[in-house]
Amino acid sequence: MSNHGVPRPTTILDKVIYYLGALGMLSLFAVVIYSVGMRYLFNRPPLWSADVPNLIFIWLVFGVVGLTAKLGPQIRVVFFVERMPPALNRALLIVAHCAILVMLATFIIYSQPIIELSSSETMLSTGWSGSVYFYALPIGSLVIAYYQIAALFHLLTNRDHAGDGRRR
Repeated sequence: MSNHGVPRPTTILDKVIYYLGALGMLSLFAVVIYSVGMRYLFNRPPLWSADVPNLIFIWLVFGVVGLTAKLGPQIRVVFFVERMPPALNRALLIVAHCAILVMLATFIIYSQPIIELSSSETMLSTGWSGSVYFYALPIGSLVIAYYQIAALFHLLTNRDHAGDGRRR
């Protein structure tokens, strides 16, 4: 099976996140299959059958979204952006990257009280701290910020290309 045109991870960090994401998808699949099998075949669902898949999914999303934005497989609406003059396109992209960094900083700052509040709770199904759900937000935000800063740096240092900051 060919995957022409699909960008591949290039740096070591890209590859680590990429393969951790693949491992996360496989573990999510395995946990859900196990839970469904235990529920419908043996009528004995595990106590953690709702919490653990949710937890894996949350960590998976926040962990790989930065790399996904870098590689660009998502659907993007670029009808108007592609018709802008290059200087306006570049300025809009710089503002967009900066706005995302401000949003991520807000996520990191305001997630700390939530983590502190939930750290005293314990999930009944697993015995884990309730804050394990909420650590995904600041950690994922740092990963996304890394990729946004790299894209912004690439956009600012690459004068001959007014594109979206991704490497071609």
